[in-house]
Amino acid sequence: MRKLLRISAVLFIFLTLVIKVNAQDEKKCPMHKHGHLSDSASMAEFKSAMENFNMDDFPFYKHKKKYNGHWAGIELAVSGYVTPSFDMNFGASNAFMNLNTARSLTVNINPFELNVNLYKNHIGFTTGLGFQITNYYFNDNYVMLNDSATMKAYKVVDAQGKPVTLKVNKMVVSYLNLPLFFEYQTNPYRRISSFHVTIGAVAGVRIGSYTKQVYNDKDGSYSLVDDKGNPVATYSVSHDFVRDRGSYHLAPFKFDAAFRIGWSHINLFGTYSLTKLFQNNQGPEVYPFTVGLTLLGW
Repeated sequence: MRKLLRISAVLFIFLTLVIKVNAQDEKKCPMHKHGHLSDSASMAEFKSAMENFNMDDFPFYKHKKKYNGHWAGIELAVSGYVTPSFDMNFGASNAFMNLNTARSLTVNINPFELNVNLYKNHIGFTTGLGFQITNYYFNDNYVMLNDSATMKAYKVVDAQGKPVTLKVNKMVVSYLNLPLFFEYQTNPYRRISSFHVTIGAVAGVRIGSYTKQVYNDKDGSYSLVDDKGNPVATYSVSHDFVRDRGSYHLAPFKFDAAFRIGWSHINLFGTYSLTKLFQNNQGPEVYPFTVGLTLLGW
């Protein structure tokens, strides 16, 4: 019985304190016209913030104070190459060059950009630095040799002489790029409502390259054979893939014609190389291209 009385006394004191605090809050907060209590201090702070709000503070809507080109950002593109006659049929002699274009992708990471205003923020010059990583996925099971005097590629067969299907057969080439762009923008004040068109070039230096093949059987024995089926070399793999770094007779420099067009932060681009993918007389005469879009620009 005493325990029950103590609990009742504690509950009574607690309820009294709650009612008293609520009564004080009601005196501080005036009645809304619809009968609901409102915090006048919070309302005053909210009104003050709204009075000082400016659309220029909204993301991507700020006034541009200077010319800003379209280079810096992260980009994704489909890659390929063509013959001098703009053909993607490389014939029987260069069958190893046949591409799976849908999987041949380029990723551009362009962290640095420098802009120069030429005319009232409508026309400007843009340069900077960027990194390009291009994956050329091949359709067939040819393996290119890195230590040959000129480009050589041979088919892969298993121990029974049957053609081997490769899960992955690609060449990866990386470049350090320098853009040289002239750009026109319709709106010199706000990027979010501006159409832009860019022409220029991208100079690049090759900084790395390798080939990679992924096999179904990591413990198998394989042979390289020429077009007549004659064995050239025999080898085995300790993993399910083989990665071989080398130059593969690739040209050390490139120079691409470039075109860009877009609205606001949407940017589409294309490049076509004016220089060959491989060095003179050391590989097929092909010219790379890319077509893509900017995933994230700044």
